[in-house]
Amino acid sequence: MTIEVIQYNFEEHPEQFSTYFKKVMKLLIISKLNCIETNRLSVKYFQALVSRIEGCDFHSIKYGKPMLFTKFLGYEFNYHTVRVIIKTVDRFAIEISIESIIQEFVKTFDELSSDAREIKWNVTPSSDNVQKQSPLTRFPDVQPIEERGGGENSASQIVSKDEEKEGAKIIFHLLDSLVDSLYILMNLSKKDQSSLLGKNVEIKDVSLTRRILNMEILVDNETIILDFNSKTRNKVFVSLDNEKKVGETIKNLMLQNYAI
Repeated sequence: MTIEVIQYNFEEHPEQFSTYFKKVMKLLIISKLNCIETNRLSVKYFQALVSRIEGCDFHSIKYGKPMLFTKFLGYEFNYHTVRVIIKTVDRFAIEISIESIIQEFVKTFDELSSDAREIKWNVTPSSDNVQKQSPLTRFPDVQPIEERGGGENSASQIVSKDEEKEGAKIIFHLLDSLVDSLYILMNLSKKDQSSLLGKNVEIKDVSLTRRILNMEILVDNETIILDFNSKTRNKVFVSLDNEKKVGETIKNLMLQNYAI
């Protein structure tokens, strides 16, 4: 196991701090994005998401059951590839702890997050990219798709290509709002009870189940789970929160900043 703790100080270049923070958060979300490969609707929405990330593809891996994870700029991610904990230590300083069972991947993640390349997501996917991804799925590329299941999805639904694209577009707007909200809270004065300044924040898991994106976030090792659903009115729900209601704070700030 290799662990590296790096601190960056942007006091002399404060305008770069926000850019760096948001790039790291985007990279973390991409690296944790996954879905179960045997769920037809999940795979379709996963493909729609990945096709909107520049330089992103996906690969299959087995964790008891086949799953899809991202392959970003040629690097294949999975649950155990890398663990990253972020902490803002003061107004213009950030501490990043990178942990991996693959020694080289610690250096790789640091380089990916520090280089000048912008991470572009929610871009219009090219037809070549979509066609390249299609053979990886085990399901025939036939439309429409019928979704069946219990609870909210108990009724059969027809999911068109346009709905997939629109759903993916909305999810990325929600993710942008999440990143902006975390930036605000992690740089808020400690005098404010909502502040996450000085706290360890980790994106633990970003899994897609049908059309719902479930995000597990650790704040000082306390678990918070947010659900993003492009088809509902409020679009963000808190499945699990901590005693300080950090999840509710993030959700409310997200909805205030959310815009298409």
